[in-house]
Amino acid sequence: MGRRAGGFRVVNRPEGVPTSRYALVVVDGMGMPHLSLTEFHQRLRGELTDGAARSYLNALLPYFTYLDADSWRQRRGDRWDGTPEAVRESVRDYLMQRLGCKVRRDGTCEVVHLTAQSPSTVRVFLSALKRFYSLVIRTRWYQHENPLADPVAQMLLVVSREAERAAGGRPRMPQESGVEEPRRRRPAENYFRLVGEDWVPEPIDDPSLPGRLLAGAKQARLSLRDQIVVRIAFESGARISEVLGLTVGDWRARHCNQEATAFSKGSRGRRVKFLRFSPETAKLLHRYVGGDRKALDPQQRSLEHLADSNPLFLSARRQPYGYKAFIPHWQALCQAAGVELNVHSLRHFYVSQAMRLIYETSATQAEVQRRQEELVRYMAWRSPATLEAYEHYFQAKRHTEIQDQFHARIYAADAHYKRQQPGAAQAAGAGRLGSPQASQNGWESLLALGGERDE
Repeated sequence: MGRRAGGFRVVNRPEGVPTSRYALVVVDGMGMPHLSLTEFHQRLRGELTDGAARSYLNALLPYFTYLDADSWRQRRGDRWDGTPEAVRESVRDYLMQRLGCKVRRDGTCEVVHLTAQSPSTVRVFLSALKRFYSLVIRTRWYQHENPLADPVAQMLLVVSREAERAAGGRPRMPQESGVEEPRRRRPAENYFRLVGEDWVPEPIDDPSLPGRLLAGAKQARLSLRDQIVVRIAFESGARISEVLGLTVGDWRARHCNQEATAFSKGSRGRRVKFLRFSPETAKLLHRYVGGDRKALDPQQRSLEHLADSNPLFLSARRQPYGYKAFIPHWQALCQAAGVELNVHSLRHFYVSQAMRLIYETSATQAEVQRRQEELVRYMAWRSPATLEAYEHYFQAKRHTEIQDQFHARIYAADAHYKRQQPGAAQAAGAGRLGSPQASQNGWESLLALGGERDE
């Protein structure tokens, strides 16, 4: 049994404490503030979006709870500020025992293999923990080297820099100049290295999904607000955070019709894209703003009286509607619809269907490429590898269709050949190797190649 009754958690800044520079405070299992994690989140808010900063923090809280409450860690006296060797052992055990990973030693680092039991946040956890130690080293709260960095790789980097200084201190010429020796590839600096950690999208090639979700929404008695959020997500391909973060001004900027401006991942709140949805969803949005939202608004304001900065969606507590409040409603919807689906899959659904339409309606390869470029700009993707992953899926999908046609053709040719042979009618009626239907489908000749039939 661990000595702590509770786990690490977040306490939001009380409304009556406006002078605190912290948006939230992290407390341990006994309710005592944890300064280093609190400061970590505050620093991240200055570097990343609020959502990304909170995701990094959320990935660390279970690990700190594990350090604080696990009986073995307590007997060993393991703490977050222990020696690098002790920290690495704690992280290794946490990866295996709590995150279901396989971890093995490989030279100067440890290789982490994900399993079916591993959550999708392993990479975020390792990245957040390395970033956390970088912070506490800078602030002198941690007196050792970064335990999440490979010490050998760090040493090689220092040696390389010292060698460049010893060579005269001149800056390197560009590699393409041809006067410099090829630079050796910089070694990976992570001590824990994920195998196959590249993100691969999962195409959702099921056109019936929206209908199933809308039917499930009625069965689950989903509110008008949540119906609209889901509809915008699968109609526009937006991330759910982008939908929930819409303001009245975002919709007003596109004339309160079928479009709204939106921020994107990494844009730090800047409106760098727009979302487009159906006319029916636009009508429902007008109904919501003039009805349910107006009833929750503290001043009972209608659309024309709302400020641009006001959130488009409100929670039952009259606050901006966020991810944490939305997810239980999404889970209820999935249960009613009989689907197991991460809410981010709605984005994959949109891209999958858009790619299918591009391939089905384009007359030339040039038109395919042009429409794909338009899709990339609309989705505000920063890496072409994202599009390539979907392309691989649909190229394979198209080849399966060609295979089906090929199979049908060879079996049709085989059946035609059989019908032309003497005694074909008697052979078809005998059914020695199966039913007449099996013979017509070409199975007879294929089975004959293998000798006796396998009963």
